[in-house]
Amino acid sequence: MEEDYGKGIAKPFLALLFVFFIASAIGYLYASSNPHMGESFVEQLFEGFKFIDFSNPLEVFGVIFLNNTIKSLISLLTGFFFGIFPFFFIFINGYLIGMVVFVKGTEMGFQTIVLALFPHGILEIPAVILASAYGMRLGTLFYRKVFKGEQIDVGDALKFFLRKFLKIIVPILFAAAFVETFVTPTIVFYLGKLSMI
Repeated sequence: MEEDYGKGIAKPFLALLFVFFIASAIGYLYASSNPHMGESFVEQLFEGFKFIDFSNPLEVFGVIFLNNTIKSLISLLTGFFFGIFPFFFIFINGYLIGMVVFVKGTEMGFQTIVLALFPHGILEIPAVILASAYGMRLGTLFYRKVFKGEQIDVGDALKFFLRKFLKIIVPILFAAAFVETFVTPTIVFYLGKLSMI
């Protein structure tokens, strides 16, 4: 029966991936149409991370890893509410990334910002979306139990997805945080030096 819980996970994953890219485009277009508002919004967003000691890579790594892991876990758990929260979680994150790409791309150059986001983003974004897809699948199972009277052990399904979260999502987010902390700054540094040549 456990295998049935994970069946059909591709559909919510692809749906949320689509939502992410649409939201990113909306955020980008909004920031490009309202550059002053976009700059102000992104500045406020980055101010929320001022408490981090960026001279301490281990602290940066820990904050990034815990932040992404906790938010992804919350997205999974709140999927019980018919998948509403995972949907909005992915939409908001996509929207914010779109705004950041425009604002920081204008400042640093779009090639630099894309290359700076790509190494960890290719790990982090699918992992966060997959965790949210687990949440949406959980919401679907909960709906089928409550409204269709199907014999589904929702508690057992939750345990199944939490195990998947620990085995798949957490290691990927760990790797993404490592790349963002120790690899991305090096890429940005060398790109900055190359641009001066």
